[in-house]
Amino acid sequence: MKSLIVPAALALCLGATAAVAQTDSTKTTTTQANPDGSMDKTTTTTTQSSDGYATYRKTVTSKKHYDAAAFQAPSGYTYSRFSVGQRVPHELIGMQLNDYQNYALVTPPSGLVWIRNGRDALLVDGNTGEVIQADNDLFD
Repeated sequence: MKSLIVPAALALCLGATAAVAQTDSTKTTTTQANPDGSMDKTTTTTTQSSDGYATYRKTVTSKKHYDAAAFQAPSGYTYSRFSVGQRVPHELIGMQLNDYQNYALVTPPSGLVWIRNGRDALLVDGNTGEVIQADNDLFD
């Protein structure tokens, strides 16, 4: 009887650990009609996690675009679009957006920084480079 209790307890503990590590994603699309008859479409994907950045984890396709200076990539870097959870190259972390307020971006919590990657703004962990939030097509 004791030999059955130990494996059952172990399985219960491992199952609880796996349940805590899960994340949930939701996708929302908003369409807004403009006076000229055109339509603005915004798609937001929100990923929830238990690492303390749950309110920041999302991907936004921006409907407002900012005319900023041309993106100057680090030497040898080729643009690629990053998603939440991916890690950016260390060279990009040094390209911080210190004027993020000018682009209607939220103030980053401690340890996170806004960076620019082509037309996108990414909220990344300053140490690991993990993408916490992606604001795609923010810049023209």
